[in-house]
Amino acid sequence: MRFSPDIRGAFGKLVKKGLPVTRIAHLFDTTRQTVHRWLKRARHVGREYYKDKPREPRQSKVTDKVELSILALRSTFKWGTARIQQGLINLPGFIREAVRCVQQVRLSRETINNVLVRHGVNGYQREFRRWKFFRAKVPNELWQIDFKGPFSVQGKKYWFLVCIDDYSRFLVLAEQFDHELTTGEVTALLQKQKRLPKAILSDHGPQFKEAWKKWCREHGVEAHFAHPSYPQDKGKVERCIQNLNREFINYLRKFPGWLKGRLHEYREWFNHSRFHRGIKALPADLYECNVRSLT
Repeated sequence: MRFSPDIRGAFGKLVKKGLPVTRIAHLFDTTRQTVHRWLKRARHVGREYYKDKPREPRQSKVTDKVELSILALRSTFKWGTARIQQGLINLPGFIREAVRCVQQVRLSRETINNVLVRHGVNGYQREFRRWKFFRAKVPNELWQIDFKGPFSVQGKKYWFLVCIDDYSRFLVLAEQFDHELTTGEVTALLQKQKRLPKAILSDHGPQFKEAWKKWCREHGVEAHFAHPSYPQDKGKVERCIQNLNREFINYLRKFPGWLKGRLHEYREWFNHSRFHRGIKALPADLYECNVRSLT
């Protein structure tokens, strides 16, 4: 609370009348330190002054050179406030050679952000349109297919083929090979399935070229392709591969015996026993039940 000069001067008058400082602080709902501060002003006989003294403005740390350094780091490296904050303190020599920047300046991230806001360069511009979540409405409407590899075990390389149903997350294919697959090997595995999907989504790998498009046309399957350098398009199969990595592939060096047929056991476990948080169910429950209802 900021008191008026009249009240500040009244503190000294109340003390002269015998009122204790604690009582004065209680009456004016303030602290004893505040009362003592204004009593100290009253000791200057003849020149008591209870108004606020003019404050000297503090010199801002954000000089022109500092502001230019912040903007240079932002425009050159697209850094956020945390990295710019560190860069103003100490940068390696090769970065200082590329960007002229002041050093040993300590600023808060809020101050740095205020500079960026003032120049309209805060935040991040999206390089792509915002990705929209999609999901097939029924099983076998869309499959997603991809590869993992090579992965070395005891000096030998292995590749893994993964194909997942978009609607149910049912792991349609999970196969391992000691060589990189060809288009013919991929299509041969798909033809063994009881049903083929209406469409299948893949990347632009060497297996998914003209021969792949021809096979899809002959079997009434629409061939869809993810946008280059945009894995969100086939995010479900990417996530499935990540699960396969963390629960199976990454442990093959420790348990090389798993290479002998254990991947099929993993597939059965994934489909029938592993609760999938994305669909809040077992993949087999959604896939097999819905397939029976469609037939």
